[in-house]
Amino acid sequence: MNIKFVQATRRGVKKLFYIFGYSIVRKNKDFKYYISFQKTLAEAKKCGLSVGDYIELKYNVPGTPQVTIDKMTELGVFDSPIKHICEIGPGSGRYLMKVLEVCNPDSYEIYETADEWKERLVKEYKVIAHNSNGITLAQTSSQSIDLVHSHKVLQGLSILNVCSYFREMARVVRDNGMVVFDILTEECLDEVSIENWLLSANMEDQWIKTMVGKDFAIKYFSNKGLSFIGSFIAPMKPGITEYFVFKKFGNINGTVVDKA
Repeated sequence: MNIKFVQATRRGVKKLFYIFGYSIVRKNKDFKYYISFQKTLAEAKKCGLSVGDYIELKYNVPGTPQVTIDKMTELGVFDSPIKHICEIGPGSGRYLMKVLEVCNPDSYEIYETADEWKERLVKEYKVIAHNSNGITLAQTSSQSIDLVHSHKVLQGLSILNVCSYFREMARVVRDNGMVVFDILTEECLDEVSIENWLLSANMEDQWIKTMVGKDFAIKYFSNKGLSFIGSFIAPMKPGITEYFVFKKFGNINGTVVDKA
């Protein structure tokens, strides 16, 4: 088949979809490991548990979302009014629900690649679901978000994918806004944790893909004008991850200042 004809056809189809408000994106290979929607709902009901509690019981350590929110609170994430939130990969909404318990935003944007989970969150929590390409926050305006956060997502991505989300988080957060996420750092790979990961499952099934250096993460956001507030460790069965909290201060004549 003529390659030029194929390329022209693809362009034509993309333009047609664009006219009707859609875009075609290549499926991101990083997003392979989803928790089954229908199966999870059925099993949670059978166990008499909420979906969030069932997922935590089966895949992580029960109570982890609440402990995470408590640590975020200790580091001042919710000290200032939060009107606009953006979450990367909310999945079943375990952290989304906890965040809404401590603040009452005017808008809550999500980027979720699993359509069934995304539709459930829109219906249940009235969030704004954007089209997700698994790489950017393209539908969120620059400097428009008070809190951009992600939980148990970045570990499953390639390093350049992680860097893309780092760049996007720094772009969308506004002055005095907060950035929160967890990654697998060198501090999460002590001898015991490594052994637990190696013994946990067939290595081909492991979705963990990337370790990101702690110093690298702090330096990257510092160069983008965000100050490192603190970090803490949280369970991610069978190991742990490290959470980071950054705050974006004002920038006057090249000097970063605290407007609070």
